[in-house]
Amino acid sequence: MNLPMEIIIVDDNSTPPIPGATLRTNNKLAWTQGLGRNLGAKHAHGEYLFMTDVDHIISREAMEDALNFNGNKMIFRRQIAVLDENGNIKQDKKTLKDWGYEKDNLDASVHGNTFAMKKSIFDELGGYSPETCSLGLHPIARKGDDCYFNTKWNRRFSGEKLAVGRDIYMFPIGRFNKTGSLNPMGLFHNLSQDGQKRMFKGEEE
Repeated sequence: MNLPMEIIIVDDNSTPPIPGATLRTNNKLAWTQGLGRNLGAKHAHGEYLFMTDVDHIISREAMEDALNFNGNKMIFRRQIAVLDENGNIKQDKKTLKDWGYEKDNLDASVHGNTFAMKKSIFDELGGYSPETCSLGLHPIARKGDDCYFNTKWNRRFSGEKLAVGRDIYMFPIGRFNKTGSLNPMGLFHNLSQDGQKRMFKGEEE
């Protein structure tokens, strides 16, 4: 894909480590997404940041929209899909069923953790709060690092209409998976929602 961009892959302490990752957080918390994003932003050289998650599939069209964007923040709607080993986006019923998705509706709405934003604004907002990152929590019940970061944005830019780029895709995990799995096919991580809830309540694993 011949697009003028810098790609930074941050490994937020995966076991085993991700081969070819640009940076690594080396933090032992269960959930260090915010720390990883802060680290990536610190090392980025461009005027804009395009942040996403490992379970999201970024389309060329979305990248082009972000590259041509000159506003403050752009968000993206998601569709359920699978990226196969040859780099093809698959949305046929058989493939999705194998991955635990059996619904006809492929719309997965907007998620606040994939966005394009001016780096200067990300820095002005202070990035992801070290305090909320230190909780080690996936965004459950609006308590995770994503939620606090988006709250800072909303307070700073209250009333500003967000630009919406063309669709991206996401693997059917979590609430989009019939079993609720966050790790179908062993492709992502083994952090469970139940485990996160216990951590948030201060209970032992």
